[in-house]
Amino acid sequence: MTISEKWAGVRFPEYGLFRDVCRRGLSRIRPLKETASDEGGWNFRAAWPPSYHAYARMRALIALSDALELKPKSVLEIAAGDGALCASLAARGCTVTANDLRKENLENALREFQNAESIQCRPGNLFDLDPKVTGLYDLVIACEIVEHVAHTVEFLKQLKRFVAPGGRILLTTPNGSYFRNTLPTHSTIRDFGVLEREEFKPDADGHLFLLTPAEMVHLASQAGLTVERLSLWGTPFLTGHMGINRMASSSWCRPSHYLERLTQMLPFAVQAKVCFSLCVVLAP
Repeated sequence: MTISEKWAGVRFPEYGLFRDVCRRGLSRIRPLKETASDEGGWNFRAAWPPSYHAYARMRALIALSDALELKPKSVLEIAAGDGALCASLAARGCTVTANDLRKENLENALREFQNAESIQCRPGNLFDLDPKVTGLYDLVIACEIVEHVAHTVEFLKQLKRFVAPGGRILLTTPNGSYFRNTLPTHSTIRDFGVLEREEFKPDADGHLFLLTPAEMVHLASQAGLTVERLSLWGTPFLTGHMGINRMASSSWCRPSHYLERLTQMLPFAVQAKVCFSLCVVLAP
């Protein structure tokens, strides 16, 4: 059985919602205060594909959709950053806990949301958290963080400690098989110890390595986790890679959305080469 036969593809948002988010910003799905800042233009300004800004908006939509698809009552997000996914889930009825290394940054970010008081903060290093103190969760989310961690199996095992019986882990990361990837992939690293001092940096320079789909499956198995769904998405017609971003305009919104959906019909081996993002749902 091939990967494409075993796991379903991406659940893309409807075109109308994607276009609305490109036109109005992520305030369309985030419970932001009217006074919220808009650094970078993510929340209130327009951004059209193909471009990184349009891709990141699709990523936010897909992460929210994937999380809600699992119907969690309680959620822990690791490295929650600006807290936007936590706030969006809380607004849809989930009991949410946000974790991040940078306590002050997280607390300041959450103040931008109408429902900040409903989000519990657990700042600090994930490896210092204790599930006996925090409790267990139906869903543990780690978006764009595993590539910043030196010891992947230990990281996955730590995530698993916070998962309640019947719960899941939702993980996203750049796809190491993408044809434009210039970083080493996990299997090519010989000494993970030397990477420890570079862990957890919050920008692209902190990417220690990337994971291919096959590596993700293997490492999940080593951590005692089962892959329930693994999907790939994010072609250059959405991301704007290879200079295609010069074509970015509102007229590209529908073709970009259509081409992303069409890509899901390609053989998995082809998807692994042309798609920038990897998403996986794991079960203990």
